[in-house]
Amino acid sequence: MADLTNIFSAPGATPTAPAYQYNVKMTCTGCSGAVNRVLGKNVTAPNAYHISLPKQLVLVWGPDLPPFETITEKIAKTGKVINSKEVVEDATALPSIEA
Repeated sequence: MADLTNIFSAPGATPTAPAYQYNVKMTCTGCSGAVNRVLGKNVTAPNAYHISLPKQLVLVWGPDLPPFETITEKIAKTGKVINSKEVVEDATALPSIEA
């Protein structure tokens, strides 16, 4: 099985604002894979996303994002618990991501 610790829809991308930041309860690669599948269908280039299983972090960013409520609903439909969610308007407030 592929390592889904960190997933980028655009390899090497750097998060920009505005961005959607979620803390999602993910306990295994199956959990992060489920989130990856829904984001892969709903977040298209030039937008991007990053999933970190160890940090329980999901970031979605780009110049033409779907509505925050839509992305939140898609993640929630995976059955994963969203512990927190926010729209980040300041790029300096975004967490760093590792390749």
